[in-house]
Amino acid sequence: MKKCAIINDLSGFGKCSLTVALPIISVMGAEAHPLPTAVLSNQTGYDSYKAYSLSDEMSLFADEWKKLGCSFDAILVGYFNDIRQLYTAQHFIKEFKRDNTILIVDPVMADNGSLYDGFTKEMCDKMKSLCLNADVITPNLSELAILAEEKPCNTVDDVISCGNKLLSLGVKSIVATGLKKDGIISNIVFENGEVNIVSANEVGGYYSGTGDILASVITGGMVRGMTLLESVRLATEFIEKAVTATEVENHNEGIYFERYLGDLI
Repeated sequence: MKKCAIINDLSGFGKCSLTVALPIISVMGAEAHPLPTAVLSNQTGYDSYKAYSLSDEMSLFADEWKKLGCSFDAILVGYFNDIRQLYTAQHFIKEFKRDNTILIVDPVMADNGSLYDGFTKEMCDKMKSLCLNADVITPNLSELAILAEEKPCNTVDDVISCGNKLLSLGVKSIVATGLKKDGIISNIVFENGEVNIVSANEVGGYYSGTGDILASVITGGMVRGMTLLESVRLATEFIEKAVTATEVENHNEGIYFERYLGDLI
């Protein structure tokens, strides 16, 4: 079986990060191996949360994997809660990425124009360096603008301008997520010199974890030989179906993705 390393946090409530990546990548036919960055009582979108950082443990875990002779067909990178973890992830990639390993970076830094709690400019700069070495990055519109050091993206033209700037810096492929207009939400895919737009109906506003779900489906799809565009289409359809079925009062709880995991087999 193909093997994927997933560098991300584990949140007890608010379906996101490892709690969505592990089942999705597994059901898509690959082994999912978590390298946790932190353990949280619940994801950071709630009014309060408790977090235990694994900054000291991450490199120790990676050293043990090195002893085991582990290798990976894909590495998926997500949330960090301090700068040391970003350096550890960079070292991990250097140690474990082979020529045929797919590196997907979901630059979890910001949303709605604001940085997440605890994120600093130094962390953003380090995240950008990870993105410049990735095969695919999956920023939302706020993260895309931060990476490109441009004004917030509100239109397709804004997204294309920011995306082209990042491509000129060395980013290989981009999936810019969450452009909303007239009841439609779109993901804009930059790949092999082409720009494609994959859209779905916007249902119910913001939900926790949809970006993590999209990055996980993309990872699982590419590992089993799908193109990036095919993987984005599958992820977009999957998320639309799950969001449509979701009935929660607090959208921080996430979506009912579990009901449709069978669609990804």
